[in-house]
Amino acid sequence: MSTIRTYVFVHLAEGPVPAGLLTMTEEPRNKYATFAYGRRYLERPDRVAVDPVSLPLHDTGTTRAYQTEEGFAVFNGIRDAAPDGWGQYLMYKAMGDRLPGDADLILASGDHRVGALAFGPTPERPERITPWGEGTAPGEEFTLAELAEAAERAQHVEELDDNLRTLLSAGSSLGGARPKAVTTIDDNAWIAKFQKRGDTFPECRVELATMRLASECGLDVPALDFRCVLDRDIYLIERFDRGLRGNQMERRSFASGLTMLGAHESEVSRYSYADLAGAIRQYGTQVRKDLRELFRRMVFNILVTNDDDHLRNHGFLFDGTGWRLSPLYDVVPKPQVGLERKQVLGVGPEGRNATIGNALAGAAVFDLGGEEATEIANELKQAVSAKWEAHFEVAGISIADRKRFATCFRLAKADT
Repeated sequence: MSTIRTYVFVHLAEGPVPAGLLTMTEEPRNKYATFAYGRRYLERPDRVAVDPVSLPLHDTGTTRAYQTEEGFAVFNGIRDAAPDGWGQYLMYKAMGDRLPGDADLILASGDHRVGALAFGPTPERPERITPWGEGTAPGEEFTLAELAEAAERAQHVEELDDNLRTLLSAGSSLGGARPKAVTTIDDNAWIAKFQKRGDTFPECRVELATMRLASECGLDVPALDFRCVLDRDIYLIERFDRGLRGNQMERRSFASGLTMLGAHESEVSRYSYADLAGAIRQYGTQVRKDLRELFRRMVFNILVTNDDDHLRNHGFLFDGTGWRLSPLYDVVPKPQVGLERKQVLGVGPEGRNATIGNALAGAAVFDLGGEEATEIANELKQAVSAKWEAHFEVAGISIADRKRFATCFRLAKADT
């Protein structure tokens, strides 16, 4: 049996504050974690739950130690602060001889991790602990050209050399499957996404065009940008979990949809947009506004054939009182051959069937009447149908690729 302990910090207005102690235990046939808040943290008026569902704040007069449910190696709210996909890929190459475990992912992830959590072996300050022996992440900034070149090279080597370790500080903290890194533009924090080895279409340009389309359709979309550096496409999206407060970079508490539903990664297809609506009702501070935004996102995903709408691609931000739906992210159409389509999450009474009729039939859970829901769906259909191709053209997507992606927008032209 192996046991690893670390203090969990939450970045508040004054900086990182120790919130409690996390213990991760690995037995031959079981992995689990325990967590206990510190008394001083619970006494703070500005305290924020590390995980609003699995680790709710409690009264200082009681002593409580939480343990993960069966099948969970770590609490979802803490796992949100660790990388998956691309970040795990970089860590694996850096370690060389073994896969990174849950503790590695949490402790080795650096300051660029999503949200406001941090970790360290003592309650004095956060400290990055890396299994590859590199210590804390370098503090220097890298140009987009350097990051783009490193991201491309990292996909062609078995192990990361010294010249590629820049990505361990700039990219290993992030989730998602695509090559990415953090960067700074005009003192604001952004995420840069790069081309991926084996891409069959210009995914950076497609995501840019689709997110611009979402913004024109009235969805809550962060600032976007695009660069072509040394013939490499770079899609840029401003981080919504960071923001300048005076001269300091504020870190905002983030929770994925997975966390807000207490869901296990392996069972996401059991959940629905209605479940997310329930989380908004329970934890939200602007319930009516966020329910309508969520309904619009569901319909938009159907209309553009974005079937990667799993729970990690839905997020929430703490606003000082409760939780708000985060801005939109990770929306990319996927060309289809067949006519029947499914979303990852349930849409309406017909389950995961990706049809506008199914979405309208379940509109009541979003506090929408039938007439209002139909009006929203028709408005989105007209906007997507009329404007998707122009956005793709402006993004520099070829005629051939536009014809290929036309299959993604068939529902926007079809009758409900």
